[in-house]
Amino acid sequence: MNTSVINRFAKIVTAGSAKGRSRRLALTLPLAAVIAVGCTPDDSTTAAPSAAPTLSAPATTTPAATPSATATPFATAAATETPATAPSTTAPAAPATAAAAKTPAAKPTSVVKPGGGIEIRFDGLNAGQRIEAGGGTVSFSVTWTNTGTTRYDTVVPVVSSRQYDGAHCARTLAMADGTVERKDGNAWHGFPLSQGGGMDYATTGKAAAFPLASGASRTIRYRIHLTADNGPGTLSVEAASYGSTTTFNEIGKKKVVDTKVVDSHLPAVTVTGGPGAVVVGQQGTRYTVKVTNPTGSAFRSAAPALRLQTMTAPGSGDSTQHVVSPDDLFVMVQDHGQWRALKADYDCDGYLAVDTASLQRALPAGATAEYTFRVGVDKGWMGGDKLPVQIGATADGHTAPTVKVTPSVTG
Repeated sequence: MNTSVINRFAKIVTAGSAKGRSRRLALTLPLAAVIAVGCTPDDSTTAAPSAAPTLSAPATTTPAATPSATATPFATAAATETPATAPSTTAPAAPATAAAAKTPAAKPTSVVKPGGGIEIRFDGLNAGQRIEAGGGTVSFSVTWTNTGTTRYDTVVPVVSSRQYDGAHCARTLAMADGTVERKDGNAWHGFPLSQGGGMDYATTGKAAAFPLASGASRTIRYRIHLTADNGPGTLSVEAASYGSTTTFNEIGKKKVVDTKVVDSHLPAVTVTGGPGAVVVGQQGTRYTVKVTNPTGSAFRSAAPALRLQTMTAPGSGDSTQHVVSPDDLFVMVQDHGQWRALKADYDCDGYLAVDTASLQRALPAGATAEYTFRVGVDKGWMGGDKLPVQIGATADGHTAPTVKVTPSVTG
């Protein structure tokens, strides 16, 4: 099976925060001035200019507010003294309170926190979009926009795929097999598509790093190619941005698009015979496998595929220590009227896979190839009373869904 194994994973996400403080000043006046006028003084204040940054443009400053009787955060209170007037012939007014009452402080205006103003947009890659396994490349663009108030001297753009449930070698890491290419100037540069099991993937954008001022944007072209060695499933494509070429401090919020991987080049498999019972040390049970080309084009190379799910030895603590070994399983194929033994070995998923390379053949569109197998177990068998076998086929790197047969084991 043609599979790439990339050791990358994990992500470290950091975000900045800013804290604001506000204060208020009490307004006080001389008592003599208050009694002289017989009324409360004018305690108006002038609000300091304030600005409310938005997520779509740099912050702007508004003109000074009209004087009001309410104190605002960060404003200096200025009380004025009025000259005395002639006494009134009517009853004198009641004296005013010597000090102006304090008013509650207004809530601070919200601002965009530094480090949180990067937004990411995909163009040309949409949710549910179909991507053909082993097909052509899928082109799209990604735009990074600084919607905050902070200038970024370094933005490292990264595009990759998350863990993929359609991967065939998924025992350790479910990684999509393919590449992502980025257009730098007039040239395309390729990278492994999957994130893997570490953070190495976050360094793939180092050569394309760019500064991004407040309100500015940068658009980069990408294209994805999936190999034929990917089963159908949901492929999550992620775009992210990092603030350094040497560390993994993420800036902004990731953007993820869930695409749909399809495969229109799969062979079809039918299985007859069995399941019956397998007697330890005997000939085994017999199966007839038909591999059909249902597509409109010829397969250059098609073959059946058989594998046995094994078990890890109890208490070994080692996933490579299996209860069933290659010597415990025997598989034979009828070839030109004669029975011929086929070897088996562990594959990337820990299964015992039968080597069927000698059975490969060209298969025209609409044609069917037939194979007859015997599957049994040797005297060293310790796998229990069931023999779970998966029977499928491959064609030009495309892997068909398997048919499961489970004969019993006796003797």
